[in-house]
Amino acid sequence: MDIQKTTDELLKILKAQDDIKDYIEENADEMIDMQLSEFLEQLLVKYNITKNQAIKRSGIDQIYGYQIFSGVKENPSRDKIIQLIFSMGLELQDAQRLLRVAKAGELYSRNKRDSIIIFALNKRLSLSQCDELLFEMNEKTITEP
Repeated sequence: MDIQKTTDELLKILKAQDDIKDYIEENADEMIDMQLSEFLEQLLVKYNITKNQAIKRSGIDQIYGYQIFSGVKENPSRDKIIQLIFSMGLELQDAQRLLRVAKAGELYSRNKRDSIIIFALNKRLSLSQCDELLFEMNEKTITEP
């Protein structure tokens, strides 16, 4: 999945389009049409990490983690995806893309909790360090049951 146009660019093109079929056809390469498990596999390769490492670092139950990676669990919670983002050491752009593919909603800088998570990702903090920040700022932690 190699995105070339920004979401804003696509939105401008879509607004100016008279035929949705033409828009979809012309921008097929820009669409997120991938299984979560498939994208996770691509990220494992890109970040040179194993499934086992990602799952262990995430704190997600091992069986549940493998179900996410295999596609058995198609709609894990947003916080489970965020746990994987930290455990895999993803950069913000890939983190946002993973959240989109998972249909879990991108991190939004106007949301206090999301801003803290974005800050932690950009500063390359660990999941536990991010949870500490969230706790200090009176926000729900990522690993909170």
